[in-house]
Amino acid sequence: MTSATPAVHGFGARKLLEAAGVRPDELRLDVPDHLDRGVALALGGFDSGRPELAEGAVAVASNILERWRAPRPELVAGLARCLESRPSWVRGAAAMALARLVSADGTPDITPAVPALVAAADDSYDPVAGPAALALARLGRPEALGPVRRWLATSDRLPFLQVTSFGQVLRPLAGSAGELLPGIRRMLVDSAGHEGLRPVLTALAAWGPAAGEAVPELVSTLGTRNVRWACDALGGIGPAAAPAAGTLADFVRGDTRPPRHDGGTPLPDGVRRWHGAQNAAWAHWRITGDPKVFLAFLEGESARGLGYASLARLAELGARAAHLTPAIRPLLVSRGPWTRVQAAHAWWRVTGDPEAAVPVLLKALEPLRSGDADEPCRAAVRYIAEIGAPASAAAPLLEATLSSARRYPADVCPAARAALTAFGSGV
Repeated sequence: MTSATPAVHGFGARKLLEAAGVRPDELRLDVPDHLDRGVALALGGFDSGRPELAEGAVAVASNILERWRAPRPELVAGLARCLESRPSWVRGAAAMALARLVSADGTPDITPAVPALVAAADDSYDPVAGPAALALARLGRPEALGPVRRWLATSDRLPFLQVTSFGQVLRPLAGSAGELLPGIRRMLVDSAGHEGLRPVLTALAAWGPAAGEAVPELVSTLGTRNVRWACDALGGIGPAAAPAAGTLADFVRGDTRPPRHDGGTPLPDGVRRWHGAQNAAWAHWRITGDPKVFLAFLEGESARGLGYASLARLAELGARAAHLTPAIRPLLVSRGPWTRVQAAHAWWRVTGDPEAAVPVLLKALEPLRSGDADEPCRAAVRYIAEIGAPASAAAPLLEATLSSARRYPADVCPAARAALTAFGSGV
């Protein structure tokens, strides 16, 4: 989400402010009294006929719409106009701004922009098609499937793997997995070792069991430099990925050295643990249901210091990882906020004791007071919802968040409501 700093950055935004005679420090879009001026500047930029000012208008408008819940249909209309007649770099910025709005809490009504998004997504070779399809996919619009099907059907797939939003477009389309997986499976074969495949693999990991038909191709991908991402996809699929279990165990034990993610020559045995061993160990557990390999990895890792990624996955083991609590406890006071939050969650999941965990999570909620929500804060809201009543001291701040005029990332308010319900004070 946007930070509490005042800024609208970039060449276009600077040009827009200069054209209006406004110094950057004179426009603070985190201050309510400045919003009318910001709206006027954006509308002027949209209607200026100058691409660099239109780009600045997109930056100002999206900053306002992402930051504040008040409806601003005139700004949405301005973004929609940018999709229709501006240079591709302005249209792309407008499409991505709309896509970000769809993933925000209380999505503004962007219905007026849908026809322009559909038209932009329809030309698969237009660089604007990716962000336009992303907005449509996040809206749950069926028109998102057309460009995805065309990307998957083309014989020249690599350019579309490099569309920055392609994996993001796939992510909300798990409900159409049956229709899309044949093309995705061909892509996994044709482009198995291409770096651009990684966002696709990340999307398949999010699909979970819905991606099960792709297991044979994902197993083959374990022999490429995309192996770490393939591990996550196989782990997300779970038991249906059983053919991968033996290979994953070999990776964790060091019996087999996978390719390096940068394509370089694999390191000699014994030089260093493979950087993706954590992914393989977690995937092995998710697939087999047997935690031995994963626990053995975590025990070795704990001697060197558990990282936040290991902590997040360790938490899933719950009481089965109870013997690792001595390695978790010191991380509750780590210098890194992300590590502290993940350690607090792991501590609670493993021990069932909220006493040490809740103060850490409450402190991580502080950004909410200024209308912000960084990644540790967002995770803390979710974890507090899991803990429930023992974390009820968070209730006043979560209630204020739900009633705030500020807009938050899409996952914050549902988690806040879930927490308040668990406290017995549901909103």
